[in-house]
Amino acid sequence: MFSGSVAFLILFPAYFAWMPLVDDEMVSGGSGASGDWEVGFAETPIVLQETQILGDGDTHDTFFDIASEMNIGYIELDIDCNDNDDPGPGFTDGADGVSDLSGVEGHSSGHIEDQSGDGMCSGGDSGFTLRWDVTANYSGANFTASGVSESEIRAAWNDGGLGRGTWAATITADISSPPSPLGSIVDSDEEYEITWTAMTYELILQPAAELAA
Repeated sequence: MFSGSVAFLILFPAYFAWMPLVDDEMVSGGSGASGDWEVGFAETPIVLQETQILGDGDTHDTFFDIASEMNIGYIELDIDCNDNDDPGPGFTDGADGVSDLSGVEGHSSGHIEDQSGDGMCSGGDSGFTLRWDVTANYSGANFTASGVSESEIRAAWNDGGLGRGTWAATITADISSPPSPLGSIVDSDEEYEITWTAMTYELILQPAAELAA
């Protein structure tokens, strides 16, 4: 049985500087003044990728350490695989996984909960994905907020200090393959691509009246 791994961390500085950050002194009444606002998100993803070759029943523990000073929108774990070496249908490999978030801020309070998932390695969008919204209902989509103050928007759109720590999960391989006529196994392992993504962001605010002027 052959097993191996390749892991690397990528930090993408994907700042979409779509609007300048508003200084309180530039807005009449400061952050307490209510009005209409255009709200956007300058996102920076932090990505960890690794590859594992696993045999039937083999497990792999994967870890993702997060200590970002920026707000965290969501954390995602994606497991991809493509079983293209079996002789026919009915013998597709798969994978399942379960998280261990005991080392993550917000787990003990119940704000962030463990998840599990499974999927087949059938090509295309195969495998499975787990996602946690660290900032509630985070999508990263721009929107207009009406009749609220800057401070109210900032209070609603932040992660509350949650999500820092070590995100962990255990991946288990499920290899399904018929024996060959000579008794050997045609397909004895599968390659799994494991990708962790932390989508961090900076909140971008602009008074709607300035855009309309």
